[in-house]
Amino acid sequence: METRTEFSAFRKNQFRRDPISGQWCIILNKTEDLSAFINNEQAHTRTVMTATRYSVGNEKQTPPEIFAVRAADSKPNDVGWSVRVLPMTEPFLQIHGDLNLRGKGMYDLLDGIGAHELVIESPRANMQWQNMEDQQILNILLAYQQRIIDLKRDHRFRYIMVHKNYGNDSSELSSHPHTHIIGTPITPARVKEKLTNYRKHYVYKERCLFCDIIFQELADNERIVLQNEHFVTLTPFASRAPFSMRIAPKKHETFFEWNEQFQSLVEILRASLGKLAKVVKNPGYIMVLHTGPNIETGKERGLWQTLEKDYHWHIEITPTFKTYTNFELGSGFQVNMVSPERAAKILQTENLDY
Repeated sequence: METRTEFSAFRKNQFRRDPISGQWCIILNKTEDLSAFINNEQAHTRTVMTATRYSVGNEKQTPPEIFAVRAADSKPNDVGWSVRVLPMTEPFLQIHGDLNLRGKGMYDLLDGIGAHELVIESPRANMQWQNMEDQQILNILLAYQQRIIDLKRDHRFRYIMVHKNYGNDSSELSSHPHTHIIGTPITPARVKEKLTNYRKHYVYKERCLFCDIIFQELADNERIVLQNEHFVTLTPFASRAPFSMRIAPKKHETFFEWNEQFQSLVEILRASLGKLAKVVKNPGYIMVLHTGPNIETGKERGLWQTLEKDYHWHIEITPTFKTYTNFELGSGFQVNMVSPERAAKILQTENLDY
């Protein structure tokens, strides 16, 4: 009872540490005016298109599909699909080539090899998960599953990241429901921090960190948003943004692609996003699927020996009330659009007025 009183009646602002990421945040103890979130201008300024090049009937305007969920009697790159996976036209990383790990003096570098795929989540523009039929969301999750499995067969890729950016730009793509899937030869910094914290907890307590969190959250019942037989949605103890949520299986499971309860996941995902849209008036958000890394590649390097016991896959949903880029928020990688060499030359030739 003392613990419940301590967490339910805070008298001071607090620093809180997220045991999963290891990051600290400040929680303010005051009754905040929610109008800044409820009257979120993002909900009223997004580009709205009735159709885009990604809509049904425009299949020839996109690169050839890598994978699709489609009717049995339909043909690839034609109508009859529910979900399509395409190569990104301007990817951060290129699929072809060798990593070419090398040194330059004291520095290490490798070529920008990886996978960058685009999941087109619906034949129609302007669709949101909370408004889709259950079968449509199920098809999206199945596409995630199949692409993760396939990309993990490539031992160049240590981690496969699935991230969805909703409502945070004004491009044509923003009007069409989509998700990015990125395979990278380097474990992203934020992911590596999580993996390390999971392992430390397991080594010390011989239990999964997220399983312990779920057990306590269900007991405290202070940050539970929703739950069903197989999944739980909670607001993290040390949330980095207002209305952040985590969704995870109640039963210990390391890899999203191994899950067999997608129907239950569809239900809680749709309901959780529906609550967010209703409370905060349809905000932009970043959704990141954190599944276990490529364990076969890790074993080759002697890594992640206890991974299947210590890591617990989960989904993070972070509303974007502040300015983030989806890739940076999801991975910890900074995306530099100008090489340092080019930047140096530009700076060197710039004439100053003083």
